[in-house]
Amino acid sequence: MTYLIPEDVRAAIRYHAEICYPEECCGFVAGPKDTAILTKALPCKNVQNEYHQKDPEQFPRNAETAYFMDPAEQLHIQKQLRSEEAEIKIIYHSHIEAEPYFSNEDMRLAVDDGQPLYPGILYLIVSVYEGKASQYNLYGWNADKRVYGALEAVSHVL
Repeated sequence: MTYLIPEDVRAAIRYHAEICYPEECCGFVAGPKDTAILTKALPCKNVQNEYHQKDPEQFPRNAETAYFMDPAEQLHIQKQLRSEEAEIKIIYHSHIEAEPYFSNEDMRLAVDDGQPLYPGILYLIVSVYEGKASQYNLYGWNADKRVYGALEAVSHVL
């Protein structure tokens, strides 16, 4: 499915990425079920630092280089969307002082046993330099190559 991300949704993601700096932000973009319509960004708390402090072996990165969505917030968001007959269409997060590429860590979090953990859901990665969100890329699952690839060759201005 092809999505056109409305300006208000892009603005909400840009704002979230900038207020979380110098840590990565994370969240969802949602819209009505079975449509290509995107209606809202739903920020989620990045609890990577909490998990890193509790178990640095399992979570070796801190929130400046990784994200882990708060499980309780995820559940709340999913229940809310279900009641609205809406669904998650995109998972987003930011990269700090880096380009919006799909990293090995992103792949590790998105794929299990060679298959996407969330089939049909795209990933949006935002680049944040010196506290300013500047561009993003959208990534979709390539079943032939079994990887997430950029949906377009150029980054989009956020």
